[in-house]
Amino acid sequence: MHVDERILEYIERLIEATRLSEKLRVGSSMRGALALTRCSRIWAAADGRDYVIPDDVRDLAVPVLAHRIILNAETAFKGETSEQIVAEIVESVPAPNIGA
Repeated sequence: MHVDERILEYIERLIEATRLSEKLRVGSSMRGALALTRCSRIWAAADGRDYVIPDDVRDLAVPVLAHRIILNAETAFKGETSEQIVAEIVESVPAPNIGA
């Protein structure tokens, strides 16, 4: 299963964004990056492809990463969820543009 270097960098940037987020007390670890990569490969295979595309990563980031982060007290008090924060991060980190 091929994962382009730009997609691996994208996953790395997503993980780094969780670590730098002011809304989080604890961001995702490298284990989260590995899980997101592994799940993206499986997602691509289930779609009949032997390569991962940025949409695979975007589709899976919330379910794979949301339980791997810890909100800070202020964010939790406001009623925001881990899923919302990861979704915001996915929207804020530009995905690579990989041609067909």
